Amino acid sequence: MMTASFFILGLSLLFMLVACVLLVKPWWVAAVPAFVALVLLQFTPFMAISLWEVGSWGVATGIVAALRRFQPAGEPDGNKVSNLYVGLSSLAGSVLGLTLGKEFILLGAIVGGFMGVMAYSRTPLGKWIKFPTSTFIQYFCAKGLPAIVATAMVGKCIEALIFYYKTCYFNL
Repeated sequence: MMTASFFILGLSLLFMLVACVLLVKPWWVAAVPAFVALVLLQFTPFMAISLWEVGSWGVATGIVAALRRFQPAGEPDGNKVSNLYVGLSSLAGSVLGLTLGKEFILLGAIVGGFMGVMAYSRTPLGKWIKFPTSTFIQYFCAKGLPAIVATAMVGKCIEALIFYYKTCYFNL
């Protein structure tokens, strides 16, 4: 039984890695492999979250996938550098939220995604995104929301693994 759990753990780690790669190189929606990793960890003793929470993340993944499907291809200037800014800053925000506590993973991902879009809007390639305009909000929803959902799920999976490791090996 434990061998199967570690095999599923390896698969979920692979899916988390794929989700992190898809944040920077968006060939597909990064939230889908992150959700698969979350669901896979449900079948192991490493994670115990409610089905309601898994369903909520599934709905968020579906919304992000639908938004991706209906978006026009590419950016107005044809550049995809913003994925680096938004994806990595959202991942960093999620990890920072993880250091504060499991309740702050999503908040850290949101703040990180916002800061990534702000940083990209200050570069010469992103100067067409003006901060207090509707263009900024639309761009944040188009680029930031998928990164936020994916990094929050990856952060939730990492949090579950850290909690399991801490309770099993540091039983104080």
